[in-house]
Amino acid sequence: MQKLYYFILFTIAFGCHTHAQIQSKPKLVVGVVIDQMRFDQLYKYQNRYGENGFKRLLREGFNFKNANVNYIPSETAPGHSSIYTGTTPAYHGIIGNSWYDRELNDFIGNVADSDEKIVGSLNENPYGASPKNLSATTISDELRLGNNFRSKVISVSIKDRGAILPGGNSPNAAYWHDWESSPGYFVSSSYYMKKLPKWVSKFNALEKSDAYLNESWNTLYPIETYTASTADDNDFEYSLGGKPSPTFPYDFQNMREKYRPSGTEYRLLWVSPAGNTLLTEFAISAIENEELGTDEFPDLLNISYSIPDVIGHTFGPQSVEMEDLYLRLDKNLGDLFTALDTKVGKDSYTLFLTSDHAASPAVSYLKENKQNTGIARIEAYTEKLNAFLDGKYGAGAWISNFNGNNVYLNKNNINEKKLLLPVIEQEVADFLMTLPEVYLALTAHDLQTQIYENGLRKTIQNGYYPERSGDVLVTYKSGVVIQPDSGAAVENVKGAVHGSGYSYDTHVPLVWMGLGIPHGESVRAVNPIDIAPSLAMLLNLQLPSAVLGKPLEEFFNEN
Repeated sequence: MQKLYYFILFTIAFGCHTHAQIQSKPKLVVGVVIDQMRFDQLYKYQNRYGENGFKRLLREGFNFKNANVNYIPSETAPGHSSIYTGTTPAYHGIIGNSWYDRELNDFIGNVADSDEKIVGSLNENPYGASPKNLSATTISDELRLGNNFRSKVISVSIKDRGAILPGGNSPNAAYWHDWESSPGYFVSSSYYMKKLPKWVSKFNALEKSDAYLNESWNTLYPIETYTASTADDNDFEYSLGGKPSPTFPYDFQNMREKYRPSGTEYRLLWVSPAGNTLLTEFAISAIENEELGTDEFPDLLNISYSIPDVIGHTFGPQSVEMEDLYLRLDKNLGDLFTALDTKVGKDSYTLFLTSDHAASPAVSYLKENKQNTGIARIEAYTEKLNAFLDGKYGAGAWISNFNGNNVYLNKNNINEKKLLLPVIEQEVADFLMTLPEVYLALTAHDLQTQIYENGLRKTIQNGYYPERSGDVLVTYKSGVVIQPDSGAAVENVKGAVHGSGYSYDTHVPLVWMGLGIPHGESVRAVNPIDIAPSLAMLLNLQLPSAVLGKPLEEFFNEN
């Protein structure tokens, strides 16, 4: 009996110890967001990936194969905000890359802040940036708050929003690539610091952007072997730098001379895989110089790879350019993982990889291949809508702005005519529903008074923030893309677009690797907003303030 008693005690103790080991906190968490990465790109080029990048993630980590963005619009700023806050635009307030401001009668950028200045630019840049528009805490904030600001949070990206929004309100620093007023330097904002740390200035002094733009981009392998993509020379892609066709090679040294007079030569790095390489090198330098993951307080490094998004908008996911980009990004990830193994320790960090949104192939490509597609011509829609309201209620300036997904009504005009706003909202929604490309139009009144449980109604509601959204929110039929003017024919619309609630825009990768992560995969439906609460549980932190996501249960099963 006594032996049985000690056996039970031993079993309980051993079981608790094993679970505690699994749940021990990493010294460093690394968030990797690949802008515009579709889920299928994990597999589409898999036979050509090396062993140390994407394949290692799948071989050692846990792959959630059915992860979908659960709000509209599926864009960069809402995507990064949702990943790190664990909630949707309805709560964190970042409803797009920009949105219409009624008081200013203009659009404002998601991280624009005129009270701040860019730090580290060679020339004064009046366009400051900060996370002031973010209305919820991030997991980055909770890590800093939870450890009395002894944990470090560093965010890096090519785009400003890709660095600023993941860092939340209280990171140590956010850095991004400034192509406008400096020679491709990494810069920050006065929101974070008065001047760049010495290590960042030293990195900038290496003039890596300049060196990379003196190189050409050609395919890693013979171009005829790129069989996962369409022909290199086609009508679905934009041409760069005055080239007669969108084809390899890309001589950036020659192109930059053409862009130099306009001051945009360093923007070319945003359409080169070298931009990913530059960011990887900068991220590794941050790990080294900030001594991330070297003490008992867990740190967080947020990395956002922006180049796939720019390549996608220029060439589309069906292009040879996109295939070659991912083969090179695979090598960049291998370098990052190796640096983490060496500098932090293979069993001392936890990493996740996901995307802010996916994308549809070019509409011209879809049309040629007999797929459902079409164009929502917003300029023509606005004219028709005004004419409809004029005919019913008399002449007036009815529409303040119509940006595709949001109709902002002129409330002054409605008040002057002594009309009820909810009535006009419903009239507008009903009229828009008669247009052949429109699938659904919901009024602000309904979005504030009804509860939608699933489908596109729910994803629209998840993207509605009363202070910033329109009076009528519109979504279109599958395959339809928004065009601001009425000109281009379907066959002439080039490059990828995104923003809808359909799976071609929402289905993204979500793979985890490292300490506390079992090996396996799941087809359970999950969302990127589940990342932040999962990290909170792994790190024993308070949940971010407006969290809607659920911890990924596969990481916390004791059996």
